[in-house]
Parts: sequence; structure tokens; C-alpha cells
Amino acid sequence: MTLGRFVGYVALLVSGMLALIMAGCTPQPPPPLRVGTNVWLGYEPLYLARDLGYFEGGPVHLVEYASATEVLRAFRNHAVEAAALTLDEALLLLDSGQQPRVVLVMDVSNGADVILGRAGMRGLGDLKGRRIGVEHGALGAYVLARALTLAGMTLDEIQVVPLPAVAHERAFLQHEVDAVVTFEPVRTRLLQQGAAKLFDSSQIPGEIVDVLVVRSDYLEREAAAVAGLVQNWFRALAYVELHPEDAAARMRPRLALDADEIQAAWQLLRIPDIARNLRMIRGSGAELLAPVRYMQHSMRAQKLLRQDMEATALLDASVIEKVMP
Repeated sequence: MTLGRFVGYVALLVSGMLALIMAGCTPQPPPPLRVGTNVWLGYEPLYLARDLGYFEGGPVHLVEYASATEVLRAFRNHAVEAAALTLDEALLLLDSGQQPRVVLVMDVSNGADVILGRAGMRGLGDLKGRRIGVEHGALGAYVLARALTLAGMTLDEIQVVPLPAVAHERAFLQHEVDAVVTFEPVRTRLLQQGAAKLFDSSQIPGEIVDVLVVRSDYLEREAAAVAGLVQNWFRALAYVELHPEDAAARMRPRLALDADEIQAAWQLLRIPDIARNLRMIRGSGAELLAPVRYMQHSMRAQKLLRQDMEATALLDASVIEKVMP
């Protein structure tokens, strides 16, 4: 080997070693925090935060699915680290051996989830023998079962038609079903086209709760990333409060509603602030514990859950505590 080649070889070796050393010294970006959602008014502050640039440069990636059933599947298959779900859906994950942790209460539905029937129907009794579209294995199954129980009816008295959320509006308008268990924004659009409201979540106050769940192992490793997501959630809520018209305009493309319709539908939700969140999910006195236990009992009776579970295993206030001002 000539001297020139030897010097070149040594220089290449040294530069390679320096590159490795520098790579070891460079902070590595956190792993992605993929958040699975479907289209629902109560989840829109996440997309508002993205639209406002709050997630830029961070690990948060919002992943949109056509239905809650697909979000549940994605969580079970480790395709997402977090998910926006209803409380009963979080229980389904826990029942199936997953380890979700509720770190944030996003909203409480107070009329935004509904059972809609054909024009002229006056109550749930008119559904006897009729075809009811419902997303089985997600919130719709729980809403339908609770509504029928309150009406003194059973599932045997109706025809359940499994129907993903993305198909609710089309199936109803094309008369493939006589009624549908659905939610905003489909609620507003079908009511505008003559559907009759037979039941809504205001009749079961405090039961339809939307939450952010995070995989327990990710939460342990990447608590700071989850805290950043939750902080930006509250930033987005503050923006809605300060700039309601602009916020509604920014939500319009995904919801396919007019801005005034979005603002009207927003009144059908109760959005807990950070202090209320802490009261709802922290410790043995957490306000959500009683609803979770009641829901678990109800879902067991309806054969939606296989086993009894400790409700406290679901709630984790560590993130809220971290972001408290």
C-alpha cells in the first residue's frame, strides 16, 4: 500500500469514527405518538391543534380511521400508541387483554349521540320488528342496549344490522335500515333531512364519555410526549373559547357542517377543563370510577364484556398532574 493510500485509509477511518461519535451525541427524536381517531365532533380539538401548528416538530401523528371499530383494531394491533375512544370502548380494550390508560377526559356527550328513525316515528316502541343500523362492538352497541332497557324492550324485538359509522348516513337515506344509532356530525345532517330523534345521550347523563387512552408501556417510556399532546389539547380548547367562529370554520372541512351548525352541535357536549379532569380520573375518589363500574356491570349483563375488571386499573392522572398550571 502506498503512503498516499494509507493516509487516505486512515483519514476515512477517523472520519467514520467521528461520525459515529457525533451520532451518539446527537439527541434522538422521540418515537412517534400515533393517535387513532374517527370523525366525531368531540375529537375535533385534536385536528384544530394540528391545523394551528401546535404539533409541528413534535412526535404527534393523528391517524384517521373510518370507524371506532377500526380504531380499536389499530390499538390492538399496535398500529397506534394512543386512541380517542368512548369509555365503554376503553373497557373493551381492557377486557381483551390490552393495557390502555385513560389520561384525559375529552368530552361528555349530552345529546350528541342519538338513535334516529324514520319521519313519523314517535318513540323506541316504533322500532319493534324494524332494522336498526349500529356499529357493533363499539359505542353504538352500548347506546342501543341502554335505550332498549330504558324502554322496557330487548334486542329480540328488533333486527340489528351491523353497520360501520362511515355507512350510517348512506344506509339510512337509501332505506337499507329503518333507524340508526349514530352521532355528530351525521346526527345534524340526518335531522336536516327529516329523521326523527327517538333517543339521545342526554337521557343517560354522564355515561357517554370520550377519553384519550395511551398504551401503558408507551406512557411509561414517553410521558413527556403524552404530556405535550395533552397540553396542546387544552391550548386548542382555549382557542375554541376565544375564537369560536374561526375554530368552527377550521373544523368545517372534516365535519362537513356549516360553521353555525358546528357551534350549535358543540353545545351538546360537556368539555371538562383541566381541574375537572383531575377530579374525574385521580385516585380512589375519581368521579369516573362510579360510571366505569356501572358501565362494566351493564356491559357484562349485555354480554359485551367477558369478565369483571378493576376499574382503577383504567385511570391514570399522572399526565394531568404533570400539565397542571
